[in-house]
Amino acid sequence: MKESDDISQAKMVLLAIYRVSQTVGNRIPFEDLVIQAWKDYPDQFSLRNHPEHPDSYRVYNRIYTTLITERWLVSLRKQIYRLTDKGIDIARELESRSSVKEKERTTKPTSFTRDEEEFFNHAVRSRALATWKQNKKTDLIDYDARLFFQFSTGTPVRERKRKLENAREAIEKAVALGLPEATALNDLFQFFTKKFPSLFEES
Repeated sequence: MKESDDISQAKMVLLAIYRVSQTVGNRIPFEDLVIQAWKDYPDQFSLRNHPEHPDSYRVYNRIYTTLITERWLVSLRKQIYRLTDKGIDIARELESRSSVKEKERTTKPTSFTRDEEEFFNHAVRSRALATWKQNKKTDLIDYDARLFFQFSTGTPVRERKRKLENAREAIEKAVALGLPEATALNDLFQFFTKKFPSLFEES
């Protein structure tokens, strides 16, 4: 995200926490906010020699050197946090500025993230897409969906949802860019999510 040029790492972490809170509520697990900070600002929160992995220590450091001392965040218990009213106000202002900048940019999407590119390359070679293009959608079962989204029966629902969102974003970018197979992938994505919603729900 471009706003990384304009705000401190502490405020990047604050924004990440705020964004996570929109989906999980105001009891935010440390692992969730680490992933969000890394996803939003990979240039700031990736391991130095392994950009495919988040640097949790860097996020942890910002939490305890700034967010808690500035009373933007409180620790409820080990690795569970809650935004204060002050933190929410600051985050909302940052998010509002971020949204304005986003609207000012070209509508053409940015390039894929590493995860999105890996998914797209996998998806265009998948057996599920080949079957779909042969008009054999009745042959597609939940096993094909798991292979397509790259998770197993033992994968936690939270991770399944993360992979689902990564796939959604990758396909949306591919469609906007007019990439080959993008439309077929989007149709297949819609088919899988409507036919097998239980794959992404708590049992």
